[in-house]
Amino acid sequence: MSTQHTARRDPRSDRFLIDSALRSFAASRPDHVALVSEGRRLTYRELDALADRCAALFRASGVQRGDRVMIALDNGVDAVVAYYGTLRADGVPSLLGTAMRPRRLGQVMELAEPRALVAARSMREGLAAVAELPPAARPAATFLSGAAPPAAAAGPSPEARDFQEALAGAPSEAPERRAIELDLATLCWTSGSTGESKGVMLTHQNLRNSSAAIGAYLEHTADDVILCVLPLSHTYGLFQLLVTHAFGGTVVLEKGFSMPWPIVQKLADERATGFAGVPTIFASMLSLKNFAKADLSALRYMTNAAYGLPAPQLLRLRELLPNVSFFAMYGQTECTRVCYLPPSLALERPSSVGIAMPNEELWIEREDGTRAAPGEVGELVVRGPNVMRGYWKNPDATARALRPGPLPGEVVLHTGDLFKMDEERYLYFVARKDDIIKTRGEKVSPLEVESAICKVPGVIEAAVVGVPDQVLGVAVKAAVVKAPDAAVTADDVRKKVRSELDEVAVPKFVEFMDALPKTASGKVKKSELI
Repeated sequence: MSTQHTARRDPRSDRFLIDSALRSFAASRPDHVALVSEGRRLTYRELDALADRCAALFRASGVQRGDRVMIALDNGVDAVVAYYGTLRADGVPSLLGTAMRPRRLGQVMELAEPRALVAARSMREGLAAVAELPPAARPAATFLSGAAPPAAAAGPSPEARDFQEALAGAPSEAPERRAIELDLATLCWTSGSTGESKGVMLTHQNLRNSSAAIGAYLEHTADDVILCVLPLSHTYGLFQLLVTHAFGGTVVLEKGFSMPWPIVQKLADERATGFAGVPTIFASMLSLKNFAKADLSALRYMTNAAYGLPAPQLLRLRELLPNVSFFAMYGQTECTRVCYLPPSLALERPSSVGIAMPNEELWIEREDGTRAAPGEVGELVVRGPNVMRGYWKNPDATARALRPGPLPGEVVLHTGDLFKMDEERYLYFVARKDDIIKTRGEKVSPLEVESAICKVPGVIEAAVVGVPDQVLGVAVKAAVVKAPDAAVTADDVRKKVRSELDEVAVPKFVEFMDALPKTASGKVKKSELI
């Protein structure tokens, strides 16, 4: 008679997982505040315990190693607990925005085939769409969070449970783990110009390396208090959480950025030391007449990781906040973060997005695959442990993005973004390949035109696109937001662009708008401007 032996997991394995820091600080700094959100202040001990309880709940609901858990919640305590709880159950968390349209939500669910769903009750149409999905795409367990909508709506299943109640009744002991750092730790959804949803697969190794590198150049410590208004469903927002917790700091998590003054007040009240934004957020802050009166003496850095911040905004921020370091950065969901510009060079190289972050290699490639010379425009290529595993169930898209690298057996990320690099290896973003405007037989970079327009006194922000034109085929169009009391004209815009760029870049059409259409993360929806 044979006896079977079950090998015990070496507890040291957990230190390689992205949520290991939460466990570590729960032991070493149990009473330090880890999360401030929705009027609650959770210590590392409390958040760690909630993550364990959530993991036990998910495991009891059938979540096993590698199973997907979709988390369709706004920024808040439940979203953070569900994210860490999924990891503790060896599952793969996938954070979704609550504003996701039902059709796209259904598409994502069909691709992911999740074992469990945690969703906001307010997503009435989305939950009804989930209920109509094929059996394989419908989660076996569904949990609802938040207040009920004004009118009753069809839920995804009659077995849907209240997340808070289910969490309270779950065991407090975390389930046994089997995950290693090569397992998936996040499935992020992105879409290109075709609108096709693509699931970016990021491993524990990806997230840990990126968190360590970002924290290193931002000089994070356990004393940092980071205010996050960016959605956790985007990697820029998610990394505010992961980087801060990797170093034992405090995250102040807001639902979003709708009104600038309450956020500025929150920065002051919480004595925040770090803040991440995008140009539209900074433009809103700078429009406040009393911005300079806020007590932001604790603030030591701000970051921007979307498209480039216009020089006038940067100069104004530096004037109002002389003791705050401003980091310009660039990243993609497929590799989380790519580069950063040291704050000391912000005025010397205002149009640069910086150099490679630690433990990463970058170069520019021509269309024939050879490396571009300094100053030459080409596609940015990224090599490092931050590069994604690939796109979920999409081998064709994966093969286009991940191609053979310098060493046998490795792959590197071809970003699809056009850059140039100077002789000192500083990067300058030119455009997305799909964004380049081809008009009059020439190529126009929207970013260069936008930067010129933003130098016009009274202009707050601008977006430039190519639009169909009977004469030119494609014409340059500028959408411009100006200050309420600014007397800016279309001729002023064209004159400024003409003074800095070639005639081909001068907008044929100039439209003044009260606000530019934006995504939840603050990026401009250029498709709505065409």
